[in-house]
Amino acid sequence: MAAMRRYGLTWTDPDGSAQVSAGVFGKQAAIRRQRALKAAGCTHMKVVKVHAGELPHPAI
Repeated sequence: MAAMRRYGLTWTDPDGSAQVSAGVFGKQAAIRRQRALKAAGCTHMKVVKVHAGELPHPAI
Protein backbone atom coordinates (compact mmCIF):
# COMPACT_ATOMS: atom_id res chain seq x y z
CA MET A 1 0.00 0.00 0.00
CA ALA A 2 1.35 3.44 -0.93
CA ALA A 3 1.89 6.03 1.74
CA MET A 4 -0.64 8.85 1.86
CA ARG A 5 0.72 12.03 0.36
CA ARG A 6 0.16 15.17 2.37
CA TYR A 7 -0.05 18.68 1.01
CA GLY A 8 -0.02 22.12 2.52
CA LEU A 9 -0.57 25.55 1.07
CA THR A 10 1.38 28.77 0.98
CA TRP A 11 -0.13 32.05 -0.20
CA THR A 12 -0.07 35.81 0.12
CA ASP A 13 -3.09 37.56 1.66
CA PRO A 14 -4.60 40.55 -0.15
CA ASP A 15 -2.80 42.81 2.36
CA GLY A 16 0.59 41.31 1.37
CA SER A 17 1.11 39.02 4.38
CA ALA A 18 2.72 35.64 3.65
CA GLN A 19 0.67 32.73 5.04
CA VAL A 20 0.89 28.95 5.37
CA SER A 21 -1.77 26.36 6.13
CA ALA A 22 -1.88 25.23 9.73
CA GLY A 23 -2.93 21.74 8.68
CA VAL A 24 -2.31 19.29 5.89
CA PHE A 25 -4.67 18.14 3.18
CA GLY A 26 -5.10 15.39 0.67
CA LYS A 27 -4.41 16.53 -2.91
CA GLN A 28 -8.04 17.24 -3.89
CA ALA A 29 -8.80 19.08 -0.64
CA ALA A 30 -5.68 21.22 -1.11
CA ILE A 31 -6.79 22.14 -4.62
CA ARG A 32 -10.26 23.10 -3.34
CA ARG A 33 -8.68 25.26 -0.63
CA GLN A 34 -6.42 26.89 -3.24
CA ARG A 35 -9.47 27.82 -5.32
CA ALA A 36 -11.19 29.29 -2.24
CA LEU A 37 -8.12 31.40 -1.46
CA LYS A 38 -8.02 32.69 -5.03
CA ALA A 39 -11.71 33.62 -4.82
CA ALA A 40 -10.92 35.56 -1.61
CA GLY A 41 -8.31 37.66 -3.45
CA CYS A 42 -5.17 35.89 -2.28
CA THR A 43 -2.17 35.55 -4.61
CA HIS A 44 0.99 33.44 -5.00
CA MET A 45 -0.80 30.26 -3.91
CA LYS A 46 1.18 27.02 -4.02
CA VAL A 47 0.22 23.49 -3.12
CA VAL A 48 3.34 21.88 -1.64
CA LYS A 49 4.12 18.37 -0.45
CA VAL A 50 4.84 18.08 3.27
CA HIS A 51 6.12 15.21 5.37
CA ALA A 52 4.29 13.88 8.40
CA GLY A 53 4.66 16.26 11.33
CA GLU A 54 5.78 19.19 9.16
CA LEU A 55 4.07 22.34 7.94
CA PRO A 56 4.93 24.27 4.78
CA HIS A 57 7.40 27.16 4.96
CA PRO A 58 6.00 30.62 4.21
CA ALA A 59 6.61 32.08 0.76
CA ILE A 60 8.46 35.19 1.95
